[in-house]
Amino acid sequence: MEGILYKWTNYYNGWQPRYFVLDETGVLSYYKSSELIHEGCKGSCLVLACEVKVPPHDPFRFDLIIPGEQFFCLKAKSQPERQRWLVALGTHKSRGTKSTTSIPINNNNNNNNTSSTLVTHLSAIDQEIKLKVQELRLYETVLTQRVHAIKSIANDTPIPDVKKLDESSSMLNITCDAFIHTLDECVKLATGDSSQSLLLLSPSPRKLSNRISTNRQSFTEHEPTKSVNSIATTILPKQIIYKTFFSQLPNTFAQLSCLAFHEIHSELFLSICEQYLTLIDKFNSTTFTPLRADANGNISKLRRKISNDPSKYQTLYSIVNDEIISKTIKEKNSATDSLLWLKRSVHFLSCFLHEFGQGDQTVEDAMNKAYGQTLKRFHGWITRGVFSIAFRSVPYNEDFLIALAIDSNDAREVLFEQQVLNEMTDHSLNMNIVVNKITEFYIEHELESDEIIG
Repeated sequence: MEGILYKWTNYYNGWQPRYFVLDETGVLSYYKSSELIHEGCKGSCLVLACEVKVPPHDPFRFDLIIPGEQFFCLKAKSQPERQRWLVALGTHKSRGTKSTTSIPINNNNNNNNTSSTLVTHLSAIDQEIKLKVQELRLYETVLTQRVHAIKSIANDTPIPDVKKLDESSSMLNITCDAFIHTLDECVKLATGDSSQSLLLLSPSPRKLSNRISTNRQSFTEHEPTKSVNSIATTILPKQIIYKTFFSQLPNTFAQLSCLAFHEIHSELFLSICEQYLTLIDKFNSTTFTPLRADANGNISKLRRKISNDPSKYQTLYSIVNDEIISKTIKEKNSATDSLLWLKRSVHFLSCFLHEFGQGDQTVEDAMNKAYGQTLKRFHGWITRGVFSIAFRSVPYNEDFLIALAIDSNDAREVLFEQQVLNEMTDHSLNMNIVVNKITEFYIEHELESDEIIG
């Protein structure tokens, strides 16, 4: 499928027409126009990796979101046109996941291999069911909108517009068929493997690293153990054994991750951001001063906004919503823009913790990967150069882990390293949840921007 859709670019350029092509492999690409396809696409995304969302306030819009990484805010020329795109996207998501459940189960006498294969197989099924549920929610939203549209057409005039009714009814039928087909596949997945679901309770292998060495390749993966059950005895428990940077944080993003965006307390959020930003000091490099200064500057701007009326601006939502109503979001040093960039800084740290927490990368490699996933696309070549220099000056893995220990002697203990990696993974998860909630609100209200600085 291909055609013109309007893509949100930034505050100043707004919605711009782009030529989109959804190919047979499920890749959605866009070009400046159909005449300029030969110049190459301006961007693309794999539909299977996206969440498709339909904002309730706009009958022509739909968003493609890869959580924490990429988003396309799109508008069709009409409701039927949007409907055709949604059905096409849903169809490709459905096709793309079918192969994940075709993993054969080994029926030989090796119990360990069989258990491992079953766990892999069931994990794939679990992932596919989650994707199917996302599709069902999408179709539910579209069906509701279609029904309301038909009611509106029928009640508008004493004699309804038959052409509009036929068009809306036709799109309703298509969406119903897609909904029923997806629901049928979801039921088959759920019932076909329910007898084996207890196997998901088996502990899954987790990467364990060797003891720290003095070079940058200090994290390597152990040889996998031969029994699923024996793995459970080698994984470090979740309880805190050593005092670390993370275990001593007075407040964490876990306190915010269970809240909706409009419930996030502004001062608590800023205080938590300040605490996590001190992690930058552990890199022992002055080249990270601009990043720390920029984030602290955004925190200060938000605090100045709060100080104008503390009772009014108790939540992040109240701050941003006030500027939406007063139409001051585009003004220089707006609180909306400050929160946008502070959120991006937190996202960068979150991705770094996730990458390093896997236990198989150097600090420099994890930094580069996190930067590529978050801030890089918003930076010009000068700023990218500054960050490139900063990443080359980060400490070795051993020195970084010692810096995270409250007692440096703990860093020499066998279990210390794995505790820190576990903490990084847990904190990254909660940070990302909060970042995604802010991002979703910004996308819904068209506050995100692709503007490049530096």
